[in-house]
Amino acid sequence: MARLGAAALWIALGATLYSIGAIVYGVVRRKALWVESGLNTALTPAPVLSTALLALLTALLTHDFRLVYVAQNTSLETPLLYRVSALWGGQAGSLLFWTWMLAGFAALAVLRHRRTDPDLIPYAAAVLLGVLAFFIGLVAVLENPFRTVDVPPADGRGLNPLLLDPGMVIHPPLLYLGFVGFSVPYAFAMAALLTGRLDAGWISATRRWTLAAWLALGAGLVAGGWWAYRVLGWGGYWGWDPVENAALVPWLVGTAYVHSAVVQERRGMFAAWTMTLVVLTFALAVLGTFLTRTGLVASVHTFARSEIAPPFLLFLVALLGASFGLVAWRWEDLRDPSPLVSLISREGAFLFNNVLFLAFAFAVLLGTLFPVLSEAVRGVQVFVGPPYFRQVTAPQGIALLLLMGIGVLLPWRRASGRALQRFRIPVACMLGTGIAAGLLLQRPGVVAALAAVAFAASATLQEYHRGAQARASLGYLRGLWQLFGDRRRRYGGYLAHLAVLVMAVGIVASHAYVQEREVTVRPGERFTVGRYEITYRGLRAGRAPNAEAAWGVLEVHDGSGWVELRPLRLYYPRWDQPVSRPAIRSTLRDDLYAVLAAFTPDGEATLRVWVNPMVRWIWIGGVAFVLGTLVAAWPEGRRGGVSRRIEPVRITPELPRPVEEVGS
Repeated sequence: MARLGAAALWIALGATLYSIGAIVYGVVRRKALWVESGLNTALTPAPVLSTALLALLTALLTHDFRLVYVAQNTSLETPLLYRVSALWGGQAGSLLFWTWMLAGFAALAVLRHRRTDPDLIPYAAAVLLGVLAFFIGLVAVLENPFRTVDVPPADGRGLNPLLLDPGMVIHPPLLYLGFVGFSVPYAFAMAALLTGRLDAGWISATRRWTLAAWLALGAGLVAGGWWAYRVLGWGGYWGWDPVENAALVPWLVGTAYVHSAVVQERRGMFAAWTMTLVVLTFALAVLGTFLTRTGLVASVHTFARSEIAPPFLLFLVALLGASFGLVAWRWEDLRDPSPLVSLISREGAFLFNNVLFLAFAFAVLLGTLFPVLSEAVRGVQVFVGPPYFRQVTAPQGIALLLLMGIGVLLPWRRASGRALQRFRIPVACMLGTGIAAGLLLQRPGVVAALAAVAFAASATLQEYHRGAQARASLGYLRGLWQLFGDRRRRYGGYLAHLAVLVMAVGIVASHAYVQEREVTVRPGERFTVGRYEITYRGLRAGRAPNAEAAWGVLEVHDGSGWVELRPLRLYYPRWDQPVSRPAIRSTLRDDLYAVLAAFTPDGEATLRVWVNPMVRWIWIGGVAFVLGTLVAAWPEGRRGGVSRRIEPVRITPELPRPVEEVGS
């Protein structure tokens, strides 16, 4: 398996380099046969790298400890599911997995677009293959997962205990899909710059690629929060960890790009904005991979420091330099042909949206890299904690929530007095919510956030109502359903907006009103946290795979009944590492979250208990976000499943579209 995998890497690298050379030569010399040869060869790295991936997977599944990677990341006791996830659980394997995905995306892009976009695909393929060549070289030379030892150990070390969780199966692949997926719109953007085809054609061609990558990265962030909440035992789901931030930043800039692309498609504006944002999105995705893989920042997620840092950094600098060099070269052509008519318009709302998302991303990136920057300047690492991130990003988040509603309500070009009347109900909802929250909660930040959520939610629901009323002849509910057939992209996007608002409520409540208590108790003793009365019934002990286990037995009363919780404490001898697995009782109102922090042989236990309000709303909103984005990205189908004959029509002057149907 080692020889097969190593040989496959070099074959894939050779095919990639040939493909790049053939395409470039064919384009420069205007020789179509060479271009076709290069595009055909571009399909080769994906199956060849699949062979390498299957070779490594087979070694993991069969306990082939001759491979250093297998011995470091699995053991004889590692369950089957986590032997599979070990494929991306270590440095070399995760880079191979990343590279394999990129090769697959390049092949799919060539197959999908070589007939529909013949002018762009040679350039886009060359860019994709250039990125692929770097990563194959990185894996083949510096981080080869097929290195062997002459005398294999009898057993391996196994995965890091924190990775022995279903979240390991879901979270990393979703992030990789998001990171790698943005390579396709980036490559087509570079193709547009190289060919001078700077209209919205490249955006339309890659719209579903963009939404798929954006969705995968967003879902990966939610899945990561869910994993951290269930495994790390610190009572929360987002700690502003550097590697969490490294995935959040490209998603934020990618969100700005998604919205900016709508304006360029719809109005032919923001071409420079859109091009800049797609470059930044992919560059930040590469930066996120760089931070995770090189150990440059301290995090529970990062791999150990390795020798890939210098070439990775050079590649990132070259990518940014070449990309923005092309943007500068075409800058005059990217300037909007017509100026912004009015800031009080949907275009104006999108412009402010772009600025705020970039400011949000910059604030997070600055806090993440501050320890590295301070060490470079002063020789001492200075870390910034969650208070910095909350203080800086909270007002920006509230402003973005407001813009979410404003953008829905404003028309294109310029808002008339009649259009501004659509603000009456959302503003009333915002004021009513703000006054009620101010009287009941008396927390300015919470009041502002809830008022912004009320404004955006009522604005979005009002648009659904107006759309259903416009189809009143079908009946209200059927008209509401028909919206997703007539304007799937628009109303699917609104559903994603509502999902984000649901998540926002959960995030605000769980941060502002969390209750925490740490107690040391003996069997039979009681204590209270919030509305819960908890009785500690004692300690139990046993065995788990690769670990010694102990768990506390808690009897929980909330006034309406009782449940039993069993927080778990595991000790992994191979790693000399204790791991706490919390016990969670989750409802729509709140989560009771209990951790067994320490214990003594006589049964005395130290417990940390949190009451986290409305956390379940975050996970519900995350699922709704996925559904909304899928609806927006879903291809338009034939109504009723019947192909209809298109009759010739007489061309007449274009009439204005009804106000209700003017949207993104």
